[in-house]
Amino acid sequence: MASLLYFKVPALAASMIAEYISYKSPNPPPQKEETEKYNGGDIVSHIATASSYLALAFAWSTHAVEIVSILAKDAHTPTSSALLSALFKFAGPSAVKQLSVHPAFVAGFSLQLAGAVIRKLCYNTLGRFFTFQLAVRKEHKLVTWGPSRPGGWVAESGVLNTWLGKGVFGGWTAFLALMIVATVRRVSREDAVLRREFGEQWDEWKKRTPYALVPYVY
Repeated sequence: MASLLYFKVPALAASMIAEYISYKSPNPPPQKEETEKYNGGDIVSHIATASSYLALAFAWSTHAVEIVSILAKDAHTPTSSALLSALFKFAGPSAVKQLSVHPAFVAGFSLQLAGAVIRKLCYNTLGRFFTFQLAVRKEHKLVTWGPSRPGGWVAESGVLNTWLGKGVFGGWTAFLALMIVATVRRVSREDAVLRREFGEQWDEWKKRTPYALVPYVY
Protein backbone atom coordinates (compact mmCIF):
# COMPACT_ATOMS: atom_id res chain seq x y z
CA MET A 1 0.00 0.00 0.00
CA ALA A 2 2.88 2.37 0.73
CA SER A 3 4.04 2.11 -2.89
CA LEU A 4 0.54 3.03 -4.07
CA LEU A 5 0.25 6.00 -1.73
CA TYR A 6 3.78 7.39 -1.98
CA PHE A 7 4.65 6.53 -5.58
CA LYS A 8 1.57 5.87 -7.66
CA VAL A 9 -0.54 8.78 -6.42
CA PRO A 10 2.22 11.36 -7.11
CA ALA A 11 2.95 9.59 -10.41
CA LEU A 12 -0.68 9.85 -11.47
CA ALA A 13 -0.72 13.54 -10.51
CA ALA A 14 2.46 14.06 -12.56
CA SER A 15 0.80 12.24 -15.46
CA MET A 16 -2.08 14.71 -15.35
CA ILE A 17 0.39 17.59 -15.63
CA ALA A 18 2.22 15.85 -18.48
CA GLU A 19 -1.07 15.29 -20.29
CA TYR A 20 -2.03 18.94 -19.90
CA ILE A 21 1.30 19.94 -21.47
CA SER A 22 0.89 17.44 -24.29
CA TYR A 23 -2.79 17.90 -25.12
CA LYS A 24 -3.19 21.67 -24.74
CA SER A 25 -1.74 24.05 -27.30
CA PRO A 26 0.38 26.80 -25.72
CA ASN A 27 -1.01 29.27 -28.26
CA PRO A 28 -4.55 30.31 -29.23
CA PRO A 29 -5.90 29.02 -32.56
CA PRO A 30 -4.63 30.93 -35.61
CA GLN A 31 -6.70 33.59 -37.32
CA LYS A 32 -8.89 32.64 -40.28
CA GLU A 33 -6.56 34.35 -42.77
CA GLU A 34 -3.70 32.23 -41.46
CA THR A 35 -5.52 28.98 -42.24
CA GLU A 36 -7.70 29.80 -45.25
CA LYS A 37 -4.85 29.02 -47.66
CA TYR A 38 -5.27 25.39 -46.61
CA ASN A 39 -9.07 25.56 -46.53
CA GLY A 40 -8.97 25.22 -42.77
CA GLY A 41 -6.19 22.62 -42.81
CA ASP A 42 -7.01 18.94 -42.41
CA ILE A 43 -9.15 16.83 -40.11
CA VAL A 44 -6.73 17.42 -37.23
CA SER A 45 -7.17 21.16 -37.68
CA HIS A 46 -10.95 20.85 -37.43
CA ILE A 47 -11.04 18.64 -34.34
CA ALA A 48 -7.90 19.87 -32.55
CA THR A 49 -9.57 21.97 -29.87
CA ALA A 50 -12.40 19.55 -29.13
CA SER A 51 -10.11 16.51 -29.14
CA SER A 52 -7.74 18.22 -26.70
CA TYR A 53 -10.50 18.70 -24.16
CA LEU A 54 -11.86 15.21 -24.81
CA ALA A 55 -8.45 13.60 -24.31
CA LEU A 56 -7.88 15.54 -21.10
CA ALA A 57 -11.33 14.73 -19.77
CA PHE A 58 -10.87 11.02 -20.38
CA ALA A 59 -7.31 10.79 -19.05
CA TRP A 60 -7.90 12.98 -16.00
CA SER A 61 -11.11 11.14 -15.12
CA THR A 62 -9.41 7.74 -15.07
CA HIS A 63 -6.43 9.06 -13.10
CA ALA A 64 -8.65 10.85 -10.61
CA VAL A 65 -10.76 7.74 -10.04
CA GLU A 66 -7.64 5.67 -9.38
CA ILE A 67 -6.25 8.26 -6.98
CA VAL A 68 -9.56 8.31 -5.10
CA SER A 69 -9.57 4.50 -5.02
CA ILE A 70 -6.09 4.37 -3.52
CA LEU A 71 -6.89 6.99 -0.89
CA ALA A 72 -10.22 5.32 -0.04
CA LYS A 73 -8.49 1.96 0.30
CA ASP A 74 -6.16 3.44 2.89
CA ALA A 75 -8.92 5.28 4.79
CA HIS A 76 -10.82 2.26 6.19
CA THR A 77 -14.01 4.20 6.92
CA PRO A 78 -17.67 3.42 6.14
CA THR A 79 -17.66 6.22 3.58
CA SER A 80 -14.55 4.89 1.87
CA SER A 81 -16.00 1.37 1.84
CA ALA A 82 -19.16 2.63 0.16
CA LEU A 83 -17.10 4.60 -2.32
CA LEU A 84 -15.01 1.55 -3.23
CA SER A 85 -18.17 -0.52 -3.63
CA ALA A 86 -19.41 2.03 -6.16
CA LEU A 87 -16.09 2.33 -8.01
CA PHE A 88 -15.60 -1.45 -8.20
CA LYS A 89 -19.25 -2.28 -8.77
CA PHE A 90 -18.63 -4.53 -11.77
CA ALA A 91 -15.66 -6.47 -10.40
CA GLY A 92 -16.59 -6.44 -6.71
CA PRO A 93 -14.99 -4.49 -3.81
CA SER A 94 -12.35 -7.19 -3.32
CA ALA A 95 -10.86 -6.21 -6.70
CA VAL A 96 -9.39 -3.11 -5.05
CA LYS A 97 -6.68 -5.43 -3.73
CA GLN A 98 -5.46 -5.79 -7.31
CA LEU A 99 -4.35 -2.16 -7.44
CA SER A 100 -0.58 -2.16 -7.73
CA VAL A 101 2.49 -0.48 -9.19
CA HIS A 102 2.95 -2.73 -12.20
CA PRO A 103 6.21 -2.53 -14.21
CA ALA A 104 4.11 -1.61 -17.26
CA PHE A 105 2.81 1.42 -15.35
CA VAL A 106 6.34 2.50 -14.46
CA ALA A 107 7.45 2.12 -18.07
CA GLY A 108 4.43 3.98 -19.42
CA PHE A 109 4.79 6.74 -16.84
CA SER A 110 8.47 7.20 -17.72
CA LEU A 111 7.70 7.39 -21.45
CA GLN A 112 4.89 9.84 -20.81
CA LEU A 113 7.14 12.18 -18.86
CA ALA A 114 9.81 11.95 -21.54
CA GLY A 115 7.20 12.72 -24.20
CA ALA A 116 5.93 15.74 -22.27
CA VAL A 117 9.48 17.09 -21.93
CA ILE A 118 10.04 16.73 -25.68
CA ARG A 119 6.65 18.30 -26.37
CA LYS A 120 7.46 21.29 -24.14
CA LEU A 121 10.85 21.67 -25.83
CA CYS A 122 9.08 21.78 -29.20
CA TYR A 123 6.63 24.39 -27.90
CA ASN A 124 9.48 26.55 -26.64
CA THR A 125 11.43 26.21 -29.88
CA LEU A 126 8.52 27.01 -32.20
CA GLY A 127 7.13 29.74 -29.97
CA ARG A 128 4.06 31.45 -31.41
CA PHE A 129 4.38 29.45 -34.65
CA PHE A 130 3.11 26.28 -32.98
CA THR A 131 -0.59 25.54 -33.40
CA PHE A 132 -2.57 22.33 -33.63
CA GLN A 133 -4.19 23.78 -36.73
CA LEU A 134 -2.40 23.72 -40.09
CA ALA A 135 -1.49 27.36 -40.63
CA VAL A 136 1.19 29.80 -41.71
CA ARG A 137 1.21 32.67 -39.25
CA LYS A 138 2.03 36.29 -39.97
CA GLU A 139 5.78 36.76 -40.38
CA HIS A 140 6.17 33.00 -40.09
CA LYS A 141 9.74 31.68 -40.10
CA LEU A 142 10.98 28.20 -40.91
CA VAL A 143 12.37 26.76 -37.69
CA THR A 144 15.44 24.64 -38.38
CA TRP A 145 17.00 24.61 -34.93
CA GLY A 146 16.29 22.77 -31.68
CA PRO A 147 14.34 19.51 -32.09
CA SER A 148 13.82 20.35 -35.79
CA ARG A 149 17.54 19.90 -36.40
CA PRO A 150 18.50 16.20 -36.50
CA GLY A 151 22.02 16.76 -35.20
CA GLY A 152 22.89 13.06 -35.00
CA TRP A 153 25.64 11.22 -36.86
CA VAL A 154 23.22 9.35 -39.13
CA ALA A 155 21.57 12.54 -40.32
CA GLU A 156 24.64 14.76 -40.49
CA SER A 157 27.37 12.41 -41.76
CA GLY A 158 25.94 12.00 -45.24
CA VAL A 159 25.82 8.22 -44.90
CA LEU A 160 22.15 8.26 -45.91
CA ASN A 161 23.16 9.81 -49.22
CA THR A 162 25.06 6.66 -50.20
CA TRP A 163 23.56 3.49 -51.65
CA LEU A 164 25.17 1.44 -48.89
CA GLY A 165 23.73 3.67 -46.18
CA LYS A 166 20.27 3.60 -47.74
CA GLY A 167 20.47 -0.16 -48.04
CA VAL A 168 21.59 -0.74 -44.45
CA PHE A 169 19.10 1.61 -42.82
CA GLY A 170 16.34 0.61 -45.23
CA GLY A 171 16.96 -3.01 -44.29
CA TRP A 172 16.88 -2.11 -40.59
CA THR A 173 13.56 -0.31 -41.04
CA ALA A 174 12.14 -3.33 -42.87
CA PHE A 175 13.40 -5.59 -40.07
CA LEU A 176 11.64 -3.48 -37.42
CA ALA A 177 8.42 -3.53 -39.45
CA LEU A 178 8.70 -7.30 -39.76
CA MET A 179 9.19 -7.64 -36.02
CA ILE A 180 6.05 -5.58 -35.36
CA VAL A 181 4.01 -7.80 -37.68
CA ALA A 182 5.51 -10.94 -36.15
CA THR A 183 4.78 -9.71 -32.63
CA VAL A 184 1.14 -8.99 -33.45
CA ARG A 185 0.73 -12.44 -35.05
CA ARG A 186 2.44 -14.03 -32.07
CA VAL A 187 -0.30 -12.81 -29.72
CA SER A 188 -3.05 -15.04 -31.15
CA ARG A 189 -0.77 -18.06 -31.27
CA GLU A 190 0.37 -17.50 -27.70
CA ASP A 191 -3.23 -17.18 -26.56
CA ALA A 192 -4.09 -20.47 -28.26
CA VAL A 193 -1.25 -22.26 -26.45
CA LEU A 194 -2.23 -20.79 -23.09
CA ARG A 195 -5.87 -21.71 -23.62
CA ARG A 196 -4.95 -25.34 -24.34
CA GLU A 197 -2.66 -25.43 -21.33
CA PHE A 198 -4.87 -23.72 -18.72
CA GLY A 199 -8.40 -24.25 -20.05
CA GLU A 200 -11.07 -22.75 -17.77
CA GLN A 201 -8.51 -20.70 -15.83
CA TRP A 202 -7.48 -18.99 -19.07
CA ASP A 203 -11.12 -18.49 -20.14
CA GLU A 204 -11.88 -16.77 -16.83
CA TRP A 205 -8.85 -14.51 -17.23
CA LYS A 206 -9.87 -13.70 -20.82
CA LYS A 207 -13.28 -12.51 -19.62
CA ARG A 208 -11.56 -9.98 -17.37
CA THR A 209 -8.96 -9.07 -20.01
CA PRO A 210 -10.78 -9.17 -23.37
CA TYR A 211 -8.19 -7.25 -25.39
CA ALA A 212 -5.10 -9.07 -26.59
CA LEU A 213 -2.77 -6.17 -27.27
CA VAL A 214 -4.31 -2.69 -27.55
CA PRO A 215 -7.16 -1.83 -25.12
CA TYR A 216 -10.52 -1.29 -26.86
CA VAL A 217 -8.90 -1.94 -30.25
CA TYR A 218 -7.45 -5.45 -30.44
